[in-house]
Amino acid sequence: MIKTKKNLDKMTDNEKVDYLNETVLPEEGSIPAYILADPSIYELEHKNVFMKTWVFIGHESEIPNKNDYMLRDVAGYSVIISRTADNEIKAFYNMCTHRGMKLCRADKGNNASFVCSYHGFNFKNNGDLIGVPLQKDIYGDTLDKSKLGLIEVRIESYKGLLFGTWNEEAEPLTYFLGDFKWYLDILVGRADMEVVGPPQRFILHSNWKIGADNFVGDSYHTMVTHGSIAKLGMVPSATYSKMGYQIHTKNGHGLNLGMPNPDFAFPEDLKSEYKSNLSNEQYEVLANLKNMIGNIFPNLSFLISHTKIKDQLISNTSIRLWKPIDNGKMEVIAWFLVEKNAPEEWKKRSRESFILTFSPSGIFEQDDTEVFTDITQAATGHMPVMKELTYNYTMGLHRKPVTDFAGPGIVYDDKFTEANQRNFYRYWLDLMKG
Repeated sequence: MIKTKKNLDKMTDNEKVDYLNETVLPEEGSIPAYILADPSIYELEHKNVFMKTWVFIGHESEIPNKNDYMLRDVAGYSVIISRTADNEIKAFYNMCTHRGMKLCRADKGNNASFVCSYHGFNFKNNGDLIGVPLQKDIYGDTLDKSKLGLIEVRIESYKGLLFGTWNEEAEPLTYFLGDFKWYLDILVGRADMEVVGPPQRFILHSNWKIGADNFVGDSYHTMVTHGSIAKLGMVPSATYSKMGYQIHTKNGHGLNLGMPNPDFAFPEDLKSEYKSNLSNEQYEVLANLKNMIGNIFPNLSFLISHTKIKDQLISNTSIRLWKPIDNGKMEVIAWFLVEKNAPEEWKKRSRESFILTFSPSGIFEQDDTEVFTDITQAATGHMPVMKELTYNYTMGLHRKPVTDFAGPGIVYDDKFTEANQRNFYRYWLDLMKG
């Protein structure tokens, strides 16, 4: 289907919203290619999506000790996340309030305070200004340090996952996640989880939405894009990815559950820990899980993958952020997570499985990144047909959800449908309206 694309960069924001309403039609399964490539859409996204909603910033296990800190990003702005001496996790804009210098430059470390390299103003890791060079000599009694504390960033946590937002009016994180928490409990709440190693980072010339779109619901591509894994014996067949459920909830969240699995995909030693953290229904899903692939809106994707590596079955758990840098460029940040109480040999094998499958050198990752890059390049082409193209998202429009699944949300009884993508773009469009 072809629509005439107007010159968006000459429109006001209200006119852009009207045009988006005319051309982005999730319920009809019609998504225009220009939303992946047009710079003015990227600018509106930054304003109405990333500055307004919750954005993932890290995992609590990355700063396990008092005074540990790490640098992260919220909607393009550098943020210090610190565990204070009181064991409270706080976040601050990485800017000295005296003259605006970047305060902290190391990716992570352990500091009770931060000293600005410009004029030496010293800030405690709870945000308080505690020291000014020659204060009495040059300011006398006129400087009120209590008014110069660091700018605090609103952060909230769920099962160790840390999110931040610049929007003071954003609903609490627990409401934003809503029913999707039922599935996050299986992902990161099934046991005491920890991040192993620093997050992997690489640059990809792709629009961030393609990564989120792929993980929120696209199991259909697995039998073609990742067809080699069946030939290698890592999965039983190329069509295994159809078996299971596709589920979405409000606010654009969605996932695919690969089920059933004749083999238990997790450490046998931890069954009692899993049962103590999950409901009976959640444990039954975990016990029968082959894989779990999804996306928390807007750009935090996650994966539990169970494959055969060197003739041994092993699962791995990871989360990844599609951090936008430009309309056709993003940084991919991937964290490997493992059960803290798992046997050390199991942790080692699980990490090897992650590296082999979903890492910059992984089989799956290289397959996907080539696709993401090519789609973005085509969408930015100068040929009129590419600028006016709308993608077909009609798969499964004829199907009805099932009502006998234990978990919440809108549920379909196999994974080959695009209901989750339609739900993702509906919420994206709602936010783009401001």
